[in-house]
Amino acid sequence: MEDSLPEKTEKAEPDGERTGFPEFETVFILSGDREHVKRDRDCLREFKPKTVVEFASGAEALDSWRFYKVDLALVDSMLGDMDGVSFLRRLRVLDERREVPVVMITPENAKEAVLDAIAAGCDGYVLRPYSRKTYEGHVLMALRSGRALEIEEALADEGREKVSQGDFDGAIESFEELFSDAGQAQGYFDAGMRFLAQQQFGKAIAAFKRALKLNDLHAEAYKGMAEAYAAKGDEDMRLACLQRAAALYAETDRLEDCKRLFIEILKYDAAAPNPFNTLGVNLRKRGDVGGALRAYAQALELTPMDENIYYNMAKAYYVVKDRENCLTRLRQALALKPDFSEAGALYEKLAGTAWPALARTSGAPGGTGETGGTGPGDARNAENAGRPPAPSLRDE
Repeated sequence: MEDSLPEKTEKAEPDGERTGFPEFETVFILSGDREHVKRDRDCLREFKPKTVVEFASGAEALDSWRFYKVDLALVDSMLGDMDGVSFLRRLRVLDERREVPVVMITPENAKEAVLDAIAAGCDGYVLRPYSRKTYEGHVLMALRSGRALEIEEALADEGREKVSQGDFDGAIESFEELFSDAGQAQGYFDAGMRFLAQQQFGKAIAAFKRALKLNDLHAEAYKGMAEAYAAKGDEDMRLACLQRAAALYAETDRLEDCKRLFIEILKYDAAAPNPFNTLGVNLRKRGDVGGALRAYAQALELTPMDENIYYNMAKAYYVVKDRENCLTRLRQALALKPDFSEAGALYEKLAGTAWPALARTSGAPGGTGETGGTGPGDARNAENAGRPPAPSLRDE
């Protein structure tokens, strides 16, 4: 493609007549349906964007992306050459830092369609036909979610500016202010997962965006600190900061993978009464024990009297050789279900003594059923005497 602006570019009112949001310099509208484009553009006039660019082709929009500083993209579910979710996935490769809010505008109201759009990284989801108030509300929410970390972004900018000015100690101080709450990104992410499970999709989108944006800001701050320490001649600290930045970028990828996995569980295992437990099982099998334990903790908020979740947590601790926490979770599982044979077998292996209720039971299993030495075996369809089956399966 030649380096020229697409012919579809149209100008709105002159600058002097604009009364809308100054952020809306350029808006992309993508749809394969001309009536949809007309409706979306008409409702957008309230925001008085300087430039609106219309595309029927997702490929053309991606090719044209580099010509503009896009402030907002409105994407229909069907374009001339691809669906809206496919476009969004390709866009996120170009816009890795998710600088541009993307609002899906679609007649697709099935839960699976919404979940696919969230997994691809949309910032808003509007159902057709929509009211002008609904449209404006979702556009504003998408903008606010992108601006929610203005203080953190200002600190990062301040640090970078001090590096450029040679004030390296001041830069390090500015960057370090970003890390006052190291668990904030994970907290936003966990909230997003809860909102997904509750089908509060708008809140889930906002929480995920904040989590991933904050994680990226922290990574950028560590890169800035590395530059400052390099200028001070502190090679050890420079390397430490670069390693931390790399770890945070990897964490962003892990969070994205975790979100996509959870969405697949919600889509295809809709009958599971506690999807967080299913997520934990999957994460542990993938080797993400920390993620599994966080998922199990959220599972307990839904079903706190489920002995299977405590047992699954014990298995996760067993994998990382955390004997004390493993025993604590086994005791909790066995307190809820004293004849829980698999939990009892692992308890006896670690504690050196049988759980009292199982010790009195004849024919109790004597082994843990380990496979390949990696962890204890499990059983399905466990029932407590006198009450219904537990609402979630055990990790296997």
